[in-house]
Amino acid sequence: MPALKVVMSIQEVARQAGVSSATVSRVFNLPDKVTPAIRQRVEVIAKALGYAPNASARTLRTRRSRVLGVVLPTLLNPVFAECLDGIASASAAAGYAILPMTTDYKLAQEDSAVNLLLAGNVEGMILVVSNPATSRALKRLKLARLPYVLAYNRHSAHPCVSVNSEEAVIALVARLVTLGHTRIILVSGQLAASDRAQQRLRGYQQGMQASALKSTGVMEVPFVESAAHQLAQLLRAPLRPTALVCSNDLLAIRCLRAAHLAGLRVPDDLSVVGFDGIAIGQDLTPMLSTITQPNAQIGRQAAGLLVQALARGTPLKPSASLTLPHAFRMGESCARLSPDQTKPKSQSKSKSKKFSAKKT
Repeated sequence: MPALKVVMSIQEVARQAGVSSATVSRVFNLPDKVTPAIRQRVEVIAKALGYAPNASARTLRTRRSRVLGVVLPTLLNPVFAECLDGIASASAAAGYAILPMTTDYKLAQEDSAVNLLLAGNVEGMILVVSNPATSRALKRLKLARLPYVLAYNRHSAHPCVSVNSEEAVIALVARLVTLGHTRIILVSGQLAASDRAQQRLRGYQQGMQASALKSTGVMEVPFVESAAHQLAQLLRAPLRPTALVCSNDLLAIRCLRAAHLAGLRVPDDLSVVGFDGIAIGQDLTPMLSTITQPNAQIGRQAAGLLVQALARGTPLKPSASLTLPHAFRMGESCARLSPDQTKPKSQSKSKSKKFSAKKT
């Protein structure tokens, strides 16, 4: 009986649309073979009738799963959740489902996720990898000749959708310098686990050099959860920084907490700027100043490029890469340097408490 209902349904869709059952089948199995006008008419009638084609049977007939694999570092960071939302909406609009997996920034899990998705017969992948230059997962995809596109990563040998992180941080350092800051420190996550963090480090170094300032190093925080206490200890030093450039917004939020623990007021005693533009930053007090990137749009564009490549039946080339615009959102956590901030704290002159950061 279930099989009979499906047959009757497809015949009814065909009758009301004024086309053959074979045309209805092509709309759902080979949509590129049907004119847009007919495809739209069939889809509207099918939706009204509640008709849904058998996905498993369609896969067997066409050898296409209509599923895209997605590999992200985590969904705990709103950046990647926003990106996934963009991927999901663009994929659904093109008739694809998505199968997301996370790697927790670990190379072994990155490799495992790609292998599992390949075994699951996905038609293509959207990935955020630790380092495109050395990624074993990307080499595996090339050997499998599976179309893929990178999100957030930026590398000349791979198709990517990203912003220019280096350029963004160079401009940010220049902005802080115009506000009177010279003791500017970069606070970063694990550099080895993220080429985005490495790009932002290079932007910081180039920005400091362009302003004839000494790059005093980077405070690398392996675990975001412990960042506040690590930073608070350093912010109690007599010659502390007056501005913190954070490689992502989650670290910037921890820096706001660290300033409170160290007895500092933001932005009166310390300016803090993030990178990402997550929505929650606007609900903080003080509201977070940050470099914004279009996270959902990055996901939509990555999915769009991949779907287009699948429609053509050709792999994506690095020349297809897109660089989307970034912006600066001026919140309340960044301000002009006050005269009091130029003086070292007087309560301690111990050498052991001088500010230090990991040199890179």
